[in-house]
Amino acid sequence: MCAENLDDLSHGIEWAKASVQAGGGERAGALLAKLLKENGDEEDALAVYDDVLALNACGADTLAAAGALRLRCGDPRRAFQLLGEALSQQPTQHAAALALAAMMLQHKDVDASLARLKAALTAHPTCVAAHTDLGLALLSKKKYVAALTCLQRAVWAAPLSARAAHDLGLVLLICKRPASAFNRLAAAAALQPSQPYTVLLIAIALERLEDPRADAAYAKAVSLDPEDALIRLNNAARHARAGRCTEAAQEAVLTAQLLRRENNLQLAASLALLMSLLREAGVELSTDAIENTLNPTTTTTSSPDNEDFAADEV
Repeated sequence: MCAENLDDLSHGIEWAKASVQAGGGERAGALLAKLLKENGDEEDALAVYDDVLALNACGADTLAAAGALRLRCGDPRRAFQLLGEALSQQPTQHAAALALAAMMLQHKDVDASLARLKAALTAHPTCVAAHTDLGLALLSKKKYVAALTCLQRAVWAAPLSARAAHDLGLVLLICKRPASAFNRLAAAAALQPSQPYTVLLIAIALERLEDPRADAAYAKAVSLDPEDALIRLNNAARHARAGRCTEAAQEAVLTAQLLRRENNLQLAASLALLMSLLREAGVELSTDAIENTLNPTTTTTSSPDNEDFAADEV
């Protein structure tokens, strides 16, 4: 534990292994798994957690940590089981409540997610992750004022959290407040410059503010992750809105090639709409390869951007 506090992971792992071999039980095994995870050895950490759970009657904290790591490694079924056991032992275990809420939010079970997040905030009212996830859950229910309030609390509690600033900027963009969104997103980008989605949202905010730097921001987002279909699609749409139809067609072809590897029907529908608009504008497209990647029966979902909000800009 001393080595962990001194960031000496190699010696910490060595001594934790010795502790486990000496019969340290749950506490030593959980510490070893934690150190392995911090060192990037997630598979070894999972194996250690499995051994600890098999040999000991573990408490809620160990169950929650093992469940959260299972969820991160793509095993939601086992994660759900472990997190449920943790909450059955200790209903106020906020780490387990947060992880379960994230799972439920991914599966569109917003009401259950809200209940878990409120329980987590009851135990830890200053938990930044709980405020952030609660804001996103409220956003999915179109409770925009409540979502903004939760995310602002997260930013106030953790002004150096790039994630909290990013999520608040996203909601401000949805609420048609691009100037405020730009301020928050710029703060997030300063804290985490290599996050492509933050740069993409900055580009969208600048475009809505009619700022000429929007093109540079779109190009920067593409350079950070050139294999992301969502970023490429937004860049193609930007070219189309700016009247650069040839560049938009090139980006659309690249987006279609990327979508072959994914099964994202919403992006495919948006790409089909963009291509139809380009054809109406007289752009010639070789669409054989593109149309094979699209589902012509897919329809786009409604966006909250279509609703009216009071802007905060002069």
